[in-house]
Formats: sequence, C-alpha cells, structure tokens
Amino acid sequence: MIPTDLIHEILLRLPAKSAGRFRCVSKLWSSITTRPDFISSFGSRSSTQLCLLVCVRTSKKCRIFNSIPQHDHPDRTSNPHVRESYEIVAPKFYHYHGSESVNGLICLGAFSVNIIVWNPTIRQHVKLPQPSERLFVCNFLGYDPVEDKYKVLCISICRYQDPLVFTLGPRETWRVCGNSLKHVSTGTLRGKSICINGHVYYEAILRVDGTFKTEEYRMSFDVRYEEFNIIRKPAEAALLKFFFNYNGKVAWLCSDFSYIRFWVLEDKEKQEWSQRRFIRPFPGLVDPNVYLRLRGFTHDTCEFIYTETTSKAIYVLYYDPKRNRIRRVKYEGVQDEEEDFLKNNIEEYIHYYPNHCESLVSLEFGGRS
Repeated sequence: MIPTDLIHEILLRLPAKSAGRFRCVSKLWSSITTRPDFISSFGSRSSTQLCLLVCVRTSKKCRIFNSIPQHDHPDRTSNPHVRESYEIVAPKFYHYHGSESVNGLICLGAFSVNIIVWNPTIRQHVKLPQPSERLFVCNFLGYDPVEDKYKVLCISICRYQDPLVFTLGPRETWRVCGNSLKHVSTGTLRGKSICINGHVYYEAILRVDGTFKTEEYRMSFDVRYEEFNIIRKPAEAALLKFFFNYNGKVAWLCSDFSYIRFWVLEDKEKQEWSQRRFIRPFPGLVDPNVYLRLRGFTHDTCEFIYTETTSKAIYVLYYDPKRNRIRRVKYEGVQDEEEDFLKNNIEEYIHYYPNHCESLVSLEFGGRS
C-alpha cells in the first residue's frame, strides 16, 4: 500500500491534465486532488512554470496554444516552434479582452454585465449573476493571497456609482463596497488592470472637489479589505496607458515607439515613481510591414513580450533589456477556418495572456456555466 503522503507528492508533480485524469483512479485519489490544500500547493508549484497563453477564437470554437515556459532557453535568440494546441467549446458572446491571467483564472466580459470567470486548464467557466442597475461596466479580477479568495470588481464607465464586488464561491451575491470613492473606469482595453500582492490597479476618473471637473488617477483596490486608494499619476502625460508587473511593482507604460519608457511605483504609501527607459531594438528580425505590439512583461525572466501575427502563424518576441537580447517563438497550427478570421481582423480574434499558469481551482459552485 502506497502511503497517502507519497501519493499526494506524486500527484503534485504531475501536469494539471494528468492530475485531473487520475481523479478517476479511486475515491482516495479524487479526494486528494480536490482538497483545498492540494489545489493551493499545485498552484504554488505551477506559478514557477509561467507561460504565454494564446487563444485563437472563431465563431464556433477556441483554440488554445500552451507555450513552453517563459523561462526556457533564456540565452537563445530562437526557440523551437510551438505546435501543441487543443480545441475547446468557447464561452459564447463574451468579450475576450478580459483581465490578465490571475493564478490561471481569467475574467471575460470586460465591458459587459455578462461576466464569466474562466479556467482554461480544466476547461471550466462560470457565469456570474448580472450586477443590478448597471449597463456599461468594466470588470477586474483580483486575488487575496491571505484568505485564498478570488473577487471580481465591477466599476461603471459612464455613471458615478458605488463599486460592486463579487467573491467567487457558492451562494455569493454582488455587494456594494462601503466607504468607497464614487468613480468611473476609463474603460481602456489593453493592460487596463493588474493584480499584484493582493491589490488590483486600474485607471479611473474622479470628480475634483465635488465639481463637474474631472481628473484621471491610478486606483488601488485592496482585495482582502475591499478598500480603495488614490495613486497620483506621474507628471508626464502618457501616450499609452498600459499597466504591467515590473519585478513585483506596478508599472505604467508611457511610450513604446523607438524606445520603451515607463514609470515604476517604488513606494505606494509615499506615491513615489521612478522612470525607466530602454531602446527598442528589432532591426532585421521582423518584417517591417508587420506591426509589433507589446503584450506585457514576464514575471520570471524580466522580459518584454511582443507579438507579430500573420494569417499563417503567430510569433512572440521576448526582449531582455538588461542583456539587450531578443528570442523569438513561433506558434504553428493555425487552421483554415482560423486563418480566414485572422486575415479579416487579427486583434479581434486572437488574445494573449502572459504569465499564465495551470490551475486546478474549480468553478463548479452553483453558477450558470
């Protein structure tokens, strides 16, 4: 008889797909892999194997490309092609311009009261109840590492209303955040929010001293205590508005043309920002007629992630500013139906989620899936 502790350790080292499959072996194995402590330990391990999740969506399906871990082959300028992919029945009628991947969970429905939380690893999604008296909203997914809870924050984008919050779990409902500042979200799509150390950062508009004059601010939402804090933006006006995690600190992208320029929030309490600036070197590596777009920043290798997409393939470039090195990954396997969609509107049907990890968190808690 194999000791239960040993079975636990063996299952913990398996990929999520295998761990899920082995639930059918016995009641013991099923109970082990569905325990909260196992799911939490599995998440901690998989967080060291971050990857870029790529979703190619058509009208009927969604193809998921799982890349090799972001930290693999950091010293090479060219990586093996990524051919591994699988199809799922995609959640329909939802904006895939959702939140970032938060410990493997993604919030879809960025500008809709139809909100879905999605776990691509175990192919589960749950539809949240519609927030009452809300028509045009922006939704953010956050995680509280102390109490191990996920929450969705709902902010209006056109009316100064109290923010709403929903805790993922059975018998939960939307709640009004007490003692919160009434504000609206700017509603930007790309890089519109980020969750770092139990805080969600996003851009908001507040009225100045009770007047009709408005001003843009960075907002911080404490997921555990459900408290809001205003963070004043740097004095420099930004051409781009893009949040990303820079070495565990919130960063705000200002420019991404001939060079990359961004601000890093060094001290949240004192609201002190410092500026970073790197040259953007891609000569001779990409087709000059193809547009490169910044998608984020890797947490583990400290590289900027750029994408270069054609109707035949998807290319990802990882730029390490400290080493001044670039490595390129090609995603193969785009099918005929997907190719037609990509020819017409690439940005609408292809979506990137950097720093994604496998998750066994179940979304079967009574929502409508």
